[in-house]
Amino acid sequence: MEIFKKAIWLPALAALLCAMLLCACDTNSGNSSGNGTPTLSPSPTGEPAKSGCEVHILSLGKADAILVIADGEAMLIDAGYKKNAEEVIAYIKGQGISRLSYVVLTHGDKDHVGGMADVIREFSVGTVLISPKKEKSDLYEDMISAIRQKALPCVSPTVGAKYALGGAEFQILAPGPKALREGSDNDASIAMRLAYGERSFLLMGDALSTTEKELVDSSLLIRSDVLKTGHHGKSDATNKKFLKSVQPGYAVICCGETEEGDEDGEPSNKVLSLLDDFHVTTYRTDRDGTIVFSTDGRSLTCNQSAE
Repeated sequence: MEIFKKAIWLPALAALLCAMLLCACDTNSGNSSGNGTPTLSPSPTGEPAKSGCEVHILSLGKADAILVIADGEAMLIDAGYKKNAEEVIAYIKGQGISRLSYVVLTHGDKDHVGGMADVIREFSVGTVLISPKKEKSDLYEDMISAIRQKALPCVSPTVGAKYALGGAEFQILAPGPKALREGSDNDASIAMRLAYGERSFLLMGDALSTTEKELVDSSLLIRSDVLKTGHHGKSDATNKKFLKSVQPGYAVICCGETEEGDEDGEPSNKVLSLLDDFHVTTYRTDRDGTIVFSTDGRSLTCNQSAE
């Protein structure tokens, strides 16, 4: 009889202990650890969800390609020359990215649109934002063809429009009506201000002084911690009044090697001196390589891959 009682009691005790363990596991599941400290939920791939914002300004000579990653979501702004396509794609994949929530073509010049069709064909893409000024070139038409083949939403955003990227927000600042009416092709560039917490980035494409004056005279917020200068640091952009309004702590100039037939890739000494006068820490992609800014919404750090 004693043996029979133990045979009943032991399994019951084991079942009770298992139930207690399961309850403990349920208590610690979700977004906190056993001591109540919040933890990151895993992503579908099993990797921890990324937090924070990074702005990668790629070194491609006198060409633009900017990768923004905010809380695991990504946006590509421009894609360099056609010859840069494989390099841009490899860089994006190297960051563990397979989907671009946004692809932005600031304008149709070959040093911005060149690799865009290949990028669109390679990645899953959410929405494409393009300048309202259309272009007539094989590279531009190839990009439009890639957009149509994948039936992607394609929008020419209006000034003031706001978009979310993870915890970041970017607002379209240009091209405005005066720049489109009176400016050059470069003044048709999409310019935007990206904000993450207390930190901000002003990304000017190839916008020139016409756009800069329009922004200074507007009610739009342009004050920013980081300025990606318009038109590769040429003297027809980044003027004194504009810098006084933006008050950047950092500036980045995409400059250097060009394709045959393209204009000189050197930034203007006038612009470099002006940035120095305003005590702006200035990086050049031809000398400093790819520039990566990282922020948690408060602190701001910069890393460079000198070439």
